[in-house]
Amino acid sequence: MKLPKSTRSRALAAAGGFLAALLLVFGVIRACGDGGSDAGPLPLPDGEKQPKAVSFSDKAMWNEHRLGMSEVAGVELRGDVAIVAGEVGLGSARLAVVDVRTGAPRWTVDAGSPLSSGGGAVARQGSGYRAKYMRSVTGNPAVYGEGDDWTVLVQYTVGRQRDETEIGVAALSGEDGAVRWKHALVRPRSGAKGDGDRDQETRVLAADARVALVSVEAEEGVDPRTIALDAATGRKLWEHEGGWAYRFAGDLVLGETRGDRPPSETWGDERKGADVFALDVKTGKKRWDLSGAFDSSHLDAVAGGTAVVNVRKTDPTELYPDLQTIVLDAATGREIPAEGEGDEGGGAAPYERLFGCVDDGRTLIACPGSDGRLVTIRSGPGAQRFTAERPPFDERTTPHVDMVWQDRIFVHASPDGDRPARRAVVDRAGNRIGSAPPGEVAAVSEKAIAFRAPRQGSSSSSRVDGLVVHAAAAGAKPPGPRPGRPSLKPPRIDAAPLWTGHTTEAPAPASASKSAKDTGLRSVQSIRLAGDAIVYTGRDAGDRDLGKLVVADAGTGKVRWSVRKDASLGGGAEANITGVPHIVDTGEKRLALVEYSGPGDEEGVAALSLKDGSVQWKKRTTGSDSHAILRAADGKTFAVDVSRYGGSANSEEMIVHATGTGKELWRKRGVEPESVGAGLVLAAELGPVEDGRRERRDLIAYGASDGERRWRLGDRYREPELLHDEGGRTIVVGTEDGGAVLDRATGRELARTSTPLARCDGDGDTLIVCRGGPDRQGRDAGDRAVTIQTRGGATKINDLLETGFLTRYGAIGDWFVAVRPARTGARTEAERFLLLDGEGRLISDDLPGRPRAIGGGFAVLTSSKIVYALGGSGAATFSVHRVRE
Repeated sequence: MKLPKSTRSRALAAAGGFLAALLLVFGVIRACGDGGSDAGPLPLPDGEKQPKAVSFSDKAMWNEHRLGMSEVAGVELRGDVAIVAGEVGLGSARLAVVDVRTGAPRWTVDAGSPLSSGGGAVARQGSGYRAKYMRSVTGNPAVYGEGDDWTVLVQYTVGRQRDETEIGVAALSGEDGAVRWKHALVRPRSGAKGDGDRDQETRVLAADARVALVSVEAEEGVDPRTIALDAATGRKLWEHEGGWAYRFAGDLVLGETRGDRPPSETWGDERKGADVFALDVKTGKKRWDLSGAFDSSHLDAVAGGTAVVNVRKTDPTELYPDLQTIVLDAATGREIPAEGEGDEGGGAAPYERLFGCVDDGRTLIACPGSDGRLVTIRSGPGAQRFTAERPPFDERTTPHVDMVWQDRIFVHASPDGDRPARRAVVDRAGNRIGSAPPGEVAAVSEKAIAFRAPRQGSSSSSRVDGLVVHAAAAGAKPPGPRPGRPSLKPPRIDAAPLWTGHTTEAPAPASASKSAKDTGLRSVQSIRLAGDAIVYTGRDAGDRDLGKLVVADAGTGKVRWSVRKDASLGGGAEANITGVPHIVDTGEKRLALVEYSGPGDEEGVAALSLKDGSVQWKKRTTGSDSHAILRAADGKTFAVDVSRYGGSANSEEMIVHATGTGKELWRKRGVEPESVGAGLVLAAELGPVEDGRRERRDLIAYGASDGERRWRLGDRYREPELLHDEGGRTIVVGTEDGGAVLDRATGRELARTSTPLARCDGDGDTLIVCRGGPDRQGRDAGDRAVTIQTRGGATKINDLLETGFLTRYGAIGDWFVAVRPARTGARTEAERFLLLDGEGRLISDDLPGRPRAIGGGFAVLTSSKIVYALGGSGAATFSVHRVRE
């Protein structure tokens, strides 16, 4: 087939300059030999101006590890933010909206987590490949809107996984991730999988400021239908059966029918028997389609009012089908002839066969052409092809197009023999503009550029997509990343321990020094510093059913006293050592409050002197018809939860006593004590047990001395759950759709997060570390640490997505402690014990163990090995080290 002349060649012929043409050819020959590196610039067609060069920062600002992602599916850059969808391991997905320069999250959504203001809807989870429920079919998040007022679409469900009552699409605010609207697409009937609509699949196709396009189909893509929703309200506008409409072209939306098979997960592959069609974007009325014109047609690229379509024709007299590329006027579906070609009857001639075209969605399409050149098509009247005179690399190398952005075309050449992959940024004429990018471009904006970065997968043979983000600027040098420095210095912990406590799970070796101490336990379940003493508990080595409490000298490890379950406390009372002991300071002495049992089904609380273990007082709390649990205590009051055997939730009773004497102060029915401190008792009001759990209806603060109600949360938050209270200024509360930090004295909200919170740790207000990501049933939906810092009257919440690669995190003073698990395979690394600041910046990664307590010149470190035993799990060993000033 004779190739049509380019726009530029025709312009030269019209000029009639033979010498100029000869010089031009000479320049082209030079350009082909070296990829255009030292040749002069060639003019662009139709007098277009060359775009300014794009510069990239030398160092990356952040990568996918900053987002806690193991693989990235797609990214969009909008102003000061990046919107990234990716996997966080074990099939779980995450949508993260982060600061484009630092990667710090503005807000996130994890698969399985509640949607903010979603009315019980959760982000859809399951066997979604590459975060498919959090992006459009073309790979990137489905984002629409202008400026800062943008929206992103995700799929949601209502009900438990595999038993959903509703599956649909939700529009989330770009500002905070709150649900603007949601629309149910499928309402599965109850019953086993396969019953009714349960096997229907849904997809987010595309969206702009007018409509959001979604689809519903049966298994294997059978009977697909496109549904158009109003982008502002989610109201259904129209429905089209028989295909997927997913590319906007002015007042139309273009799509394809199913063909011989459904589109792949990557979308955009050619399929036999498929037909391209166009619908009116407002009404869904079909404007045109290519059915009958070709055996099959495939939509390759769309920009403005122009579409590039690959078609297949079969001639019974030919062995192979005829494969062609045509360019269409999207408004009419008519073919636009290649320039200078066409029969006398006005018919259109096909373009050369083009594959892998990429467009900017607005004005420009770029495709790999023959002889290593680029073919570009500017959308508009005529939409004529322009073939670059200069190959981006050389005539033997096919330039693969990564992206088209503001008339800049990002291309790469695959490795060939001893030549590595090559990359370039060129204009329509093939001129190099700016430095070569360091990787395959995934997204570009005025401020940043994101590159795909191949990483090693979970197996030695697998590769996954990472992400590296650099600063970018057109016509100027971009600012480099600003390295963050930790705000703290590490404590000076001696490497050699003063002494080490061993359990039966990790006995001291025969060669161990005299500093090794036998704890007499199977495992250490709790350990804490109390002045110059260390208090630890666990299961007795001789009888795993019996708990034991030990008080030892912090400097030497010498046991001061110990008490085991069933030990006599006098008067027929026997100690009942379970869980974590309550160590309190009355101002005059330190006490260990423990439960006891006595004659006649008596139960109560005993106060033991931390100095010598002597009994200071005993207080009976129940009789034969009830059971009591010591829930919370401080130096002034302690609270006991009493439940009647066979009684209802309302039969539960909270009784508050004075710590110094054990005297009863007051009691309340229908609530369960949660914490005590700073003059308040916090108690939960619980509903009946349903499906193995009890709904938390309210959290109420009572005056510790008089029992008067100070504040409650049930009228502000649904299912408020106390997660952290150390008796300081702040408390942390988990809610149905996130968490909140409150002023303890008044209940006033100080800060809030949409990230679900659980299991917080910290010994003060300056730093609290919570587990972020799990749902209300404790299932992991993107596990990571969330830190809370309160300083100078301000409270800040940091969602540290990157800590999803760490484990066992907590807080000691201002230090955030965590463990980096050992790595095997291609990158073998030993386990590391870390100290970080509240912003997640590394302070130290060479500690000899995991810090459990630091204070008074001592540090208690535990081993990494966790022992799972009756009554919970614990550490196999611990060591006590000197801390230098």
